[in-house]
Amino acid sequence: MTTPSQGPAPVSQSMPMDRAILWNPVKKEGAGRPSGRAPYPVFFQQEAVVALQDHLKASPQQAIFGFLIGTLYRDPDAGVLYAVIDKTLRLNQAIYGDKTEVVVARLWDRMQEQLARASGRLLGWYHSHPGQTLSLTTHDVETHVKFFSEPWQVAVLVASEAEGVTGGFFRSGTNQAWAETPLAFYELLQPDSIRADGKKRSFITWKNYKAYNPVAPKPGAKAAAPPPPPPPPPSDDLPFIRTSADDEAAHPTVPKTRPAAPVFVPDEPRVPPTPAHPPAPPQARRPSPPPPAPPAPPPRAPREAPRAPRRTPAPSFRLLDQEKGPTRRRRSRRGFWYTLLALLLIVGGGAAAGYWYYFVNEPGAPLPFGLKSLPFGLRRGTTPPTATAPAATRSTPAPRQPQDTAFVRFDRLSDTLSSAVRNYHDRAALFARRQIDCAALARGYVAVQNVWINYNAERKDRIASFDARRTTRDQGLYAGMDSVESQFEKSRCPRP
Repeated sequence: MTTPSQGPAPVSQSMPMDRAILWNPVKKEGAGRPSGRAPYPVFFQQEAVVALQDHLKASPQQAIFGFLIGTLYRDPDAGVLYAVIDKTLRLNQAIYGDKTEVVVARLWDRMQEQLARASGRLLGWYHSHPGQTLSLTTHDVETHVKFFSEPWQVAVLVASEAEGVTGGFFRSGTNQAWAETPLAFYELLQPDSIRADGKKRSFITWKNYKAYNPVAPKPGAKAAAPPPPPPPPPSDDLPFIRTSADDEAAHPTVPKTRPAAPVFVPDEPRVPPTPAHPPAPPQARRPSPPPPAPPAPPPRAPREAPRAPRRTPAPSFRLLDQEKGPTRRRRSRRGFWYTLLALLLIVGGGAAAGYWYYFVNEPGAPLPFGLKSLPFGLRRGTTPPTATAPAATRSTPAPRQPQDTAFVRFDRLSDTLSSAVRNYHDRAALFARRQIDCAALARGYVAVQNVWINYNAERKDRIASFDARRTTRDQGLYAGMDSVESQFEKSRCPRP
């Protein structure tokens, strides 16, 4: 075995076969018995297994992407190099299409920064193909050969299907069918996953792999709760990448009960305390006698007069002017103000149209109504030279600069991407004020991503010929995309 050319020297340590489970890919009938012997054995720690499978559960219908980090060891007795994957570095957004090479090139520098903080080694990468066969595509093979050229680096392919989760480890080799041939690997167990009776508990749920060691727990045995994982080392939060240390532990923890919200009850009138000896009820007052009736007037002597015909009383009524007078005055005032506002709009519109015509569009046209000058100190522009003016005084238009046809599409995509970023931030402001929902915010996010993919494809062909202006604008667009990703992550909306 040769020492790898990149990174620190391998750590000398024996292979942890006593706390590992060998997983072999399921072979077809008639094939030989699979074996875990490989040039570079791979041990997949259970913390990293849970982190990768949780990433797949969060986006079962869209492609996911991430890096595999760990340590390279050398067995001092056998002299074999083997890798232990103990952490994942995942991309917190779905992948559209299968251009993984563009994604790796874009995240390579940030991944190296995270790798330096974690003091680990890049051992490979993982990807998913929803609805496709479990084999690396042509783009995946190009990505692996270009960025993961070490012989001990692997590619992990996972998929969530109707019958369950499938996966596979792949490593480049001399055989042309290496992209379609899954490899065996070891699951490195936690201390609490090994029971007293020797049985081992596994977190691998891949339907196309079979465990060589017993993994089923003893019937009726209850698993002990694992100790909490150590806190992750401090690192900067990037808008695109999350480490597996930020994910949940391998076993679900008991959720904390949330305190109930206080219930507010309206104040009720206070009831005075009941005394020991209640007072006697008040005696009812006797009604006062009614006042004496006034004396009746003395009767008058009857006068003999002719009786007038009896008439029925006329009904009372109101005048319409008395009842609706204020309403009519109010309506008349309102109509006056509407009329005045309409006149002001007409006069202002006419003045604006005249100014545009006589000062902007036709500065040399004669003024209407015989006016030679305008009030309020307005000045006309200079009259353009007539046909009799000497040719030396005529202004010649500047020659048009030839347009760079090689960057026509790139500049148009730059303008479109800049407009899409501004449109998304407008949607984000409406979302912050709760004027739109997550679906409307996601539509703006998808529009930005579609333009971003086309822009990256065109940028790859034109980046060698960038001038200073296009380089500065390209950096600004990258910063704008970072702000879009950061805002969408903070919104906690489901990714489209």
